[in-house]
Amino acid sequence: MDILYHTQPKWGRWFIFALAVHGTCLAALVWRSSDAKPPYEPPPAVMLQWAETIQAPASPTPLPIGIAQQQSAAAEEKQQVKDKAQPKMVVAKQAVIEVAKQKKSADGEKKKPRPINKIKDQTSDASHAAIASNAAPQANTLSANIAAPFNSDATKRNSEKVSWESLVKGHLNRYKKYPLDARRRARTGLAVVTFTVNAAGFVQGNQLYTSSGTISLDREAVEVLERAQPLPKPPTEILNGGLYSVKMPINFDLAELKQQ
Repeated sequence: MDILYHTQPKWGRWFIFALAVHGTCLAALVWRSSDAKPPYEPPPAVMLQWAETIQAPASPTPLPIGIAQQQSAAAEEKQQVKDKAQPKMVVAKQAVIEVAKQKKSADGEKKKPRPINKIKDQTSDASHAAIASNAAPQANTLSANIAAPFNSDATKRNSEKVSWESLVKGHLNRYKKYPLDARRRARTGLAVVTFTVNAAGFVQGNQLYTSSGTISLDREAVEVLERAQPLPKPPTEILNGGLYSVKMPINFDLAELKQQ
């Protein structure tokens, strides 16, 4: 009985100690699980929206040349004012200036001293105004030169054509007759004929293009071409295959008849 009495409290103490150890381990596990990091979560998604048209950042507007020069001149003037504001150096009035003797060169000639470049202070308002005016953008001036004709050959051809047709009209007027019936009835008019002439001035074909309103005048306009042959020779510049076709008006006026 004494042995059982002494051994029972010893086993009870070990049982209590084991419970305490297990309780401590359980509490440690619970504390570590509460401090565990949350499971990994993916980063938030970013939604991109494409623009309908490609957009570029706005480019800075360049300043005119004149404004840039004015700003440069103003900055230069500020810098010069700042330089003038610096304290002046003290100049000793009785200072002794020692001039070093120049050594002769191997040839016995003295070396010439280098000229000292003098920097002129150009800070007047007139100079800044000149810089600004010269740097300002200038308007485009139109050239006073007269452009040459696009096709000089065509111009020469037209000039030759007008000159020759004038000669032909004068030549036809010397051979033209005023019909008697038209003169009695005081009929006047303008008949237009077309004809083709060769390089020698002979008429190859003619016809009435526009009537004058009087048959006798129309007939005379066609007959005078045959009677006045050969016509003045046409220039080679207006010939096409050795021929030239022309449409020419022939005027019948009683006032011209009286002058004749």
